[in-house]
Formats: sequence, C-alpha cells, structure tokens
Amino acid sequence: MDLLLTLRLAAVLAPGALVAWLAALLLTLSAGSPTATVLLRTLLTAVILVLLTRLVMRGAYDGPGLVGRAALAGLLAYLVSPAAWAGRALLGQLLVDPGPASYAIDLVVWVALVAIAARTAAVRAPAVAPAPYRLG
Repeated sequence: MDLLLTLRLAAVLAPGALVAWLAALLLTLSAGSPTATVLLRTLLTAVILVLLTRLVMRGAYDGPGLVGRAALAGLLAYLVSPAAWAGRALLGQLLVDPGPASYAIDLVVWVALVAIAARTAAVRAPAVAPAPYRLG
C-alpha cells in the first residue's frame, strides 16, 4: 500500500465517519437520550469505518506493513475528523467525560477498527517481478 492509497483511505474515512455521526445524531434527536445517541453514533461510525476500509483496501497489493499503513490512514482520518476534536467520535464519552481521556479512548478504538478491517480485507496478490532472462 503506497502513500497515495494511504491518503485516499484517510480522505474517505473522515467524511464517511462524519456522515455516519450526523445521521445518528439526526435519527436520535427526537429520542432525547444522550446514551442512545452515542451508542447509535458509535455503531454507525464503526460500520462505516470497517466498510470503507475494506472497500479501499481492495485496491491494495499485499505486502509487509500493509496493516500499519492502514492504521496510519486511520490515525490521519481521526485527526481531521471534527467529531474527534471534541472527544465525541465514538463511545469514549460514555466511559468518561468528553475531553482528553475520551479522545484517547476513541483514538484507540478507531485505529483498531481500521487495522482489523484492513487485516481482514481481500487484497490483491503482490506483483511478481518478471524472471530474469537466461540463456541455455
């Protein structure tokens, strides 16, 4: 997975997670339950992270460091995600008040989801170098 694919994965994950976050917010707005909002937001965001990661990873060639680069893309996507800036990206705010601790919890969960999805994605076989020409 080259740098371009890493950046493409990060560029897809951040807006995808934001759309899932907003959809969950709009769906649970009338319920008036912050817990339901956080749980649905976490569930939808996790599904989007896994699906988009697996979709983008289909274009990657298998090789060493593939999961690490996907995790780097997940980290970049988390850093540019507006919901993450407030510590409200995933379920961290259910465990602690929104802030640095929930930010750290959400970061670990986010990157773990992306890494696991990248590990289980069906990637292409590595490109085989042509055999050298031999005489006789």
